[in-house]
Amino acid sequence: MSRVALVLREGLVFGLIAGAFALVVRLVAVFATNDVTPTPLSDFVTSALGLLIVGSAARKLAESTHETTPGLQMGAIAGGLSELMRTVVAAIILSYLPIGQAAFNRLSPADQRAASDTGTLVLNLSLHLALAIIFGALIGWLGAWSLLRFRPPREPKA
Repeated sequence: MSRVALVLREGLVFGLIAGAFALVVRLVAVFATNDVTPTPLSDFVTSALGLLIVGSAARKLAESTHETTPGLQMGAIAGGLSELMRTVVAAIILSYLPIGQAAFNRLSPADQRAASDTGTLVLNLSLHLALAIIFGALIGWLGAWSLLRFRPPREPKA
């Protein structure tokens, strides 16, 4: 398998896995607190799970390629995809749930117009995605670098 296909496949698979875990944590927090605003604990758990999933995937890539670059690229793809799932899919699901509709109805008319403004939503989403891509790339690079730098000694070949 080519290196580009490997990085793309791993980025998509582990981005979906990290996004699914982030989505589950977000929805559990919403149902536990009856509030659509993310709690600091749910944000921490989401970040920790993403760090573990993307970092471990990057370590596996570094083990097979002996470089940190594929881990960096895979982390960028996985970080962007997981953030996209966490924000967009969660917003879609919450908009159909009664708790999300109640939260939207409690907003003032000006806040409701701002929440429905497509241009603002796209701008905010693009900023979140840019930061998630950078953060994911750094996590991937760190996972790959830690394996290559602090690898346990190998067994001598017989």
